[in-house]
Amino acid sequence: MRLKRRTFLQAMAGAAPAVKLPSEDEVIGADRLIWRRTNPDFAIYLPSGYGDRTNQQVVAAVTPKGTFIVTWTLGAYESAPDHRQVVSRSTDGGRTWSPPLVVDSQSLDRKGGDGRRAQYGFPFVVPATGRVYIFYSKNMGQNQVREDTTAVLKFVYSDDDGVTWRRGPVIPLPRCEWSHPDPQAHPNWISIYAPILTRKGTVICGVGRYKAGPDLYKGWPGGGGSSDRETELVFFRFDNILTERDPSKLTVTVFPEGPRGLRIPRKDNPKFVWSNEPALTELSDGRIFTTIRTRNDAIYYTLSSDQGRSWTAPEPLRYTNGGEIMQNPNAPCPVIRLSDGRVVLMFYNRPNGRERQFGPRDPVYLSVGRETLDKKQPVEFGPPKLFMDIKGEMPPGGTAWPQIASYSSFLEHQGKLYLFYNDCKYFILGKVVPEELLR
Repeated sequence: MRLKRRTFLQAMAGAAPAVKLPSEDEVIGADRLIWRRTNPDFAIYLPSGYGDRTNQQVVAAVTPKGTFIVTWTLGAYESAPDHRQVVSRSTDGGRTWSPPLVVDSQSLDRKGGDGRRAQYGFPFVVPATGRVYIFYSKNMGQNQVREDTTAVLKFVYSDDDGVTWRRGPVIPLPRCEWSHPDPQAHPNWISIYAPILTRKGTVICGVGRYKAGPDLYKGWPGGGGSSDRETELVFFRFDNILTERDPSKLTVTVFPEGPRGLRIPRKDNPKFVWSNEPALTELSDGRIFTTIRTRNDAIYYTLSSDQGRSWTAPEPLRYTNGGEIMQNPNAPCPVIRLSDGRVVLMFYNRPNGRERQFGPRDPVYLSVGRETLDKKQPVEFGPPKLFMDIKGEMPPGGTAWPQIASYSSFLEHQGKLYLFYNDCKYFILGKVVPEELLR
């Protein structure tokens, strides 16, 4: 049995660029032991280690029937040519999961795609009909920044609770100040969280938009590599997704309208601006509260009081108004307002420092906030609580350094707060956040 498995997985790996593969004993040991170290409540996907070593951008939704839909990006390594967008579903509250279904990709046999990378998807469920959308970025051959960020906006949709999927067309996105001058140039962007549905019926998500390099096909130039890439924040509003049944008629408006988004200068090099992966939640007064990943050793935040059309100038997030800044490395920091009014933030509780460009992402902390709507910062947070710690240990796959719950997402369902997360961008797991951490 093990021999057959090894032969099949090696054949899969042969279609991707060569990578150093762990032994099968290492893989089996990781599946049986290492994935349990963060005490997850369920495992969604345990990789083989062959051709599927990177699993990240884990985003979840729940359908009206109570089915969990989880989508993520799977590949031999990050930004690999075989990047594919996959989806898994659970109809029993997370106890069992379907094998990952490729909805679009280069695909090892090309049956799941058209030969181009597909990645960084996020789901949305239409409440009235139960239709499930998964939007994702699709590289079409250009490379102005990196192959997985130069991409068009595509989607698949399901009308049978996520069992089968149909592909929709490209949704046009407007040009901006940072677009490549060639009119045929594709946009450069990434989004990693599901859109929120506000009480006024606005469906909106946060996006990091990149400045295009000078060439359509050579990526971002310069010895500084990604350290010189610039990013700004914009927001996708899905204008008619709640009522339009014809997928070809879906439209997206990008806010703030105009040629540029929200920009945050880097404190280590203010001539560059950098911010990314904004996480949105709606406060009780209808304002949209957004936490922002930066390279400034801190979480930043911004607010919109007009359903995303305009935003306040981003500034550091503090535990209390005028208090200590909430430190965070160059890493995502998801936030969610629960139905009982508590606001939960996940972050890494330390500065980026000089360890590496993307900062330490282990251990991870939670902080629980309460609304202070009459103050400038409308949410104040309690002290950070240790959530998960992998103590710097790596599984036999994954990325180049230890990290826990990077590119993960919250979902509230039936009075419980779920975290769908990755361990070292390798294992795909789920956890019900213990209530004692939310008090």
